[in-house]
Amino acid sequence: MKEKLFGAVEAEKENLFSLIQKLIQIKSYSGEEKEIVEFIVAKMIEFGFDESYHDTFGNAIGKIGNGPIKIMFDAHIDTVKVTDTENWVHPPFAGEIVNGKLYGRGAVDEKPAMAGFMIAGKVLKQIYGDNFPFTLYVVGSVLEEDADGYPLYHIIQNEKIKPDYVLLGEPTDLKVYRGQRGRMEIKITTTGKSAHGAHNQKGINAIYKMMPIVAKIEKLDKKLKPKQPLGKGSITVSNITSKAPSLCSVSDFCQIHLDRRMTIGETKKTVMKELKEIIKKHKSDAKISIPNVEGIGWKGTNFSQEAYFPTWVYDEKHPLVDAAMKTSKAAIGKAKSGVWSFSTNGVATAGHFGIPTIGFAPGKEELAHSSKEELVLNDLLKATKFYSLFPFELASRIKRRSL
Repeated sequence: MKEKLFGAVEAEKENLFSLIQKLIQIKSYSGEEKEIVEFIVAKMIEFGFDESYHDTFGNAIGKIGNGPIKIMFDAHIDTVKVTDTENWVHPPFAGEIVNGKLYGRGAVDEKPAMAGFMIAGKVLKQIYGDNFPFTLYVVGSVLEEDADGYPLYHIIQNEKIKPDYVLLGEPTDLKVYRGQRGRMEIKITTTGKSAHGAHNQKGINAIYKMMPIVAKIEKLDKKLKPKQPLGKGSITVSNITSKAPSLCSVSDFCQIHLDRRMTIGETKKTVMKELKEIIKKHKSDAKISIPNVEGIGWKGTNFSQEAYFPTWVYDEKHPLVDAAMKTSKAAIGKAKSGVWSFSTNGVATAGHFGIPTIGFAPGKEELAHSSKEELVLNDLLKATKFYSLFPFELASRIKRRSL
């Protein structure tokens, strides 16, 4: 099986490289993915997928097989914007290939996986037709950069497609990633009483009420304990705003925005508790809230979700991780596991729904969102071999456990 699959992938090498080049050339900022979604849906039909369409949110969805084990491959196909201050050596949407590397926005985060998924699906249909021990869903998710997790949350909750296992296409540098720190956004608000600046003693300054809270948050960040394999959580004040009747007045409103990264054992409940304790200690009447992330997709669909994205991680002995490690050894000759430092769509599948989730893709995550995005094309070829074999390895592993 392995030799047949890998040989078929090798035969598609030039088509694979041409496909990723085309995906880079299609600009697909978050909320502006219509062109790339329609291109992907058409390609999956051309490649013989059993089903190919875009859902009510705008995600591209393809389906192969009708076996009992439901596997989802997900790659978000939106990208962050290119800014005027970035210094691109190669044009960000040209998809230039130089010395075996492809350059451009999305060359790491994360269009390569989408190309690999599609070619793997094409190969699977060519070789096995309809005879699969699994059902494979290939998803090109939209708006992930603005609302990580929500695209898959929508598919599971609203489209009623709930996989048993998920493989994400975020960059892992050909390692098997098995978790990530969670994150949440928090707002703390203090209020006071305005007064003329010349008579400031008659007012209550909301900024001054916030200052000791900010100082305690800075100290809290240094006290957070690391938990392996995800490391240490963090908390930082990312924005502060205030309001007053004029610049000659005492501020009667102050609000800070917090970015909180969570390691193992840290949840919405524990984070809110530690912040409430800070406020209580200072006998403050400050209010804490978790904002919603809101927006609209390219099909005009509105979305809203609480800005809480749970931590998740799986042990190396978990069947999904074990199957991926075995597939990695077969496809690239070695296997190593790791975790992401940033957030992914896994906050929905693993974090909210408890669906076992991993990641495997080419590209270094530290190059994401930068003008230095580059892809080693041979690494994409290796990843595509992984994608073609992995569903069989996983199905076999699950079957053995059930006997």
